[in-house]
Amino acid sequence: MRQIRSKIYSWLRKSEQYTQTDNVYLAKGGFWLVLNRAVAIAGSFLSAVAFANLLDPALFGNYKYIISLVGFLSIFSLKGFGAALTQAVSRGIEGGFYSLSKTRLRFACLQSLGVIALGGYYLYQSNFLLALPLFFISFILPFRSEFSLITNFLTGRKNFRLSAKYQSIQNLITNFSLIVFLLSAVFFPAKTKLIVFSLVGIYFLSETIVNGFFYIRIKKQLQPNRREDPKTKKYGYHLTIVDFLDQVAQYLDQILIFQQVGAIRLAIYTFALWPVDKLKEPIQMIATLALPKFSVKNSSELKKNLLPKIFKLLILTGAVIVFYCLIAPFIFKIFFPRYTEAIIYSRIYAISLLGIGYLLSSAALNSQMAIKKIYFLEIPAGILSILLLIAGWWWLGILGIILAKTISEIIRSVISIIMIKKL
Repeated sequence: MRQIRSKIYSWLRKSEQYTQTDNVYLAKGGFWLVLNRAVAIAGSFLSAVAFANLLDPALFGNYKYIISLVGFLSIFSLKGFGAALTQAVSRGIEGGFYSLSKTRLRFACLQSLGVIALGGYYLYQSNFLLALPLFFISFILPFRSEFSLITNFLTGRKNFRLSAKYQSIQNLITNFSLIVFLLSAVFFPAKTKLIVFSLVGIYFLSETIVNGFFYIRIKKQLQPNRREDPKTKKYGYHLTIVDFLDQVAQYLDQILIFQQVGAIRLAIYTFALWPVDKLKEPIQMIATLALPKFSVKNSSELKKNLLPKIFKLLILTGAVIVFYCLIAPFIFKIFFPRYTEAIIYSRIYAISLLGIGYLLSSAALNSQMAIKKIYFLEIPAGILSILLLIAGWWWLGILGIILAKTISEIIRSVISIIMIKKL
């Protein structure tokens, strides 16, 4: 076994002259991340099939709307702290595991207050279908926010095996619980409030409990050191501010669709995006692997090696887009027969895959703590995304939103590449 492994590593080392990448590191870490993503995609796919075939589209639309409202308010959970922690831990500075978690817990209470306010609004409107789940999850959100940092810590440590193990278990438990409930929900179809309340509760509660369990185990077993870099928290605040507009753009489309044309149209829109978003995950995985490596390189090295890789990636992405557009009708007709109307939207949205260069460029900028360049990238791109979404919705409805998301993602990728050139 050792001889086989040695030969594989030797071959990977030789191949580095063509890829200009640490292929051994990519293979070691990539194996666990691929395993984790395979489990996550399988679980997500099965739950998506269950939602598409076992749940009324109107109920699914309400479920997605609640998740969108919570996501819209997640700016208060200091999401930028995650990338800041990864960057610090990759340099051996792990005190943020304690300090950032506490700060994030306190700020997430603001998210909970926002969710309670929304619940109160819908209660005033006598919309118990939305009000009751919002009240319930408001008590869970601070702990969910605090415990979610475990993934960022393990990524910084380059402990992809343990990260994959924990995330896979969490994904399996959440998706299995949702599928089991959906299978049982067919026996009480009239209980719409109970169905939506239970789905939202399962989604948030299962994730929080599992992550909380692993958070405590990591704290005891790995015992993160208490070295602090005062720049880490400040950098996390910067990333959170930068992320604000992106958060608005990420959830504004779903809120607009629900408010203007209802839950069923939101369900169709959700399934149009789902397959394409899953195709982006391999690049997200590579960006996750790359961030710790990028953090110990200087800017000139990154600029020299990263741009050719992005160009090669775009060529491959073009082939993926063509292939997906050919097979999309079969995917929907077989697995999501209620949502065949989403095929045309999904095919158009597939073009947004050309914007995946942003994922690697963003990881490189974060690794160098190039906060000014991150601002120059994210603020204009975020404003443009929001303006395009509103304009697209105004003129063309859902089709306009799809076009707006596609165009804005490509533009964001172009700006990110320009920022890498200026490192």
